[in-house]
Amino acid sequence: MKIYKKLAGHTVIYGLGTIIPRILNYIVLTSYYTRELDVQQFGVLTELYGYMAFLLVLLTYGTETGYFKFSQDDKNNSVYTSILASLLFSSAAFIAIVMVLYRKIAMMLEYQGNEKYIIMLALIVAVDAFSAIPFARLRKEERSRKFSWLKLINVLTTIAAVMVFYEFIPWLQEKYGIIGSINFKGEVLYVFLANLIASTLVLILLLPEIIKYKLAVDLKVLRSVLSYSFPLMLAGLAGTVNEALDKVIIKHVIPDEENALYILGIYGANYRIAMLVSIFIQMFRFAVEPFYFDYQGKDDEKVVYAKIMRLFIGVIFMMNMFILFYLHYVSWLIPSEYHEGLNIIPVLLTAFLLYGIFFNQSVWYKLTKHTGYAVLLTLVGAVVTIIANLFFVKRFSYHASAWGHLLAYLVMTLMSYFIGRRYYRIDYNLWRILEYILVALSIFGIRFFLIKEKSLIVDILSGVLILLYGIYILKREGLLDTLFKNIRGKI
Repeated sequence: MKIYKKLAGHTVIYGLGTIIPRILNYIVLTSYYTRELDVQQFGVLTELYGYMAFLLVLLTYGTETGYFKFSQDDKNNSVYTSILASLLFSSAAFIAIVMVLYRKIAMMLEYQGNEKYIIMLALIVAVDAFSAIPFARLRKEERSRKFSWLKLINVLTTIAAVMVFYEFIPWLQEKYGIIGSINFKGEVLYVFLANLIASTLVLILLLPEIIKYKLAVDLKVLRSVLSYSFPLMLAGLAGTVNEALDKVIIKHVIPDEENALYILGIYGANYRIAMLVSIFIQMFRFAVEPFYFDYQGKDDEKVVYAKIMRLFIGVIFMMNMFILFYLHYVSWLIPSEYHEGLNIIPVLLTAFLLYGIFFNQSVWYKLTKHTGYAVLLTLVGAVVTIIANLFFVKRFSYHASAWGHLLAYLVMTLMSYFIGRRYYRIDYNLWRILEYILVALSIFGIRFFLIKEKSLIVDILSGVLILLYGIYILKREGLLDTLFKNIRGKI
């Protein structure tokens, strides 16, 4: 129980830096953006943030996981400083390249006249990429509180800057006629500027983690790290295809650009609602990834990893229940003109469940150094995603993108399971997992087929069903009695 309690504690603390900022992001910013920007402008935001996802993977080139792997015996901090120096060089080189080619890039992406978008995007990505390893060090040293505060500062600064640009400055212009005639309202550029201000502030706050070490490069160490990390970068790029390709391809698949941006706006807003589940997956990843490496070599490591998987599946089902049972409230996050896309949310939630299972399975190739399989698995998923978007979006619109996510993660999960049994076999107890799935599906059936009306009583009953499912999971995993003992001991 102590292991799972510690892991849950770190997950909760990381949640303060992940779930609270993300909730603020989705409740405040998504709600605000979808109301301040028109659907097409929100489509622009969705597309360009899709490109940002690819660039962040490229510019960190797998070094976060590489740092966790090689820093176990990093007595003189050579792993940390070598990676940090490498990221500084690559981020600076990226900015230089973009500053030379930004007009051509804007033309290629069909943003002629909006070249500032490209420059702003490049600066954000470079700053965030360089910040990645200081954040990884905080995770490695289990300094989760500082990690969380910095993430919270990032989103609060973004919100404050957005309010200044879209509310305070226009108010000054209207009331006092100052700050010129620049049109801030409805202009997506200032979303990027707010993001850049926040990322830069966080980097400044991370400086104590950077300047206290000399940025010396140990080439032997760096070669080892990059050799391990490069396949993870390729896997990350292929994985980002599954996550973000739909955001960048829709405009180029649908002939009418204005209609394409409208479709992208609808899809992007509803995708963000489903991504509320990915908040938990992200905070879980921050906590569990260092744990996997630290726990390697223990006698019961595979038993523990299997139980973590089963508990994870139970938690994700509970979160999916919450979103779907209370979707009539959650959908308030976005204006009614976006609600035509609400029917893709169950599909996306299932896709995120599969993604979480795949991430848990990734322990086998990370611990055995068979990271080349990460490339194979995510490339296969990327092929499924590409086929779904290239050949079916024109006919089925964003529904094809949502189903592409689900099918890609399903294929990746199945392949990872069967290949992993050869190199690092973990008995996940598939019959029990199937039991958890069937019980969850039964609860969904009770809620949506037997109790269809909307009322306060139904909302209360929905909460009871979710709670009962959680108790059932803890009981089946042998943790319920221990949990009650701990609670009684503190009363």
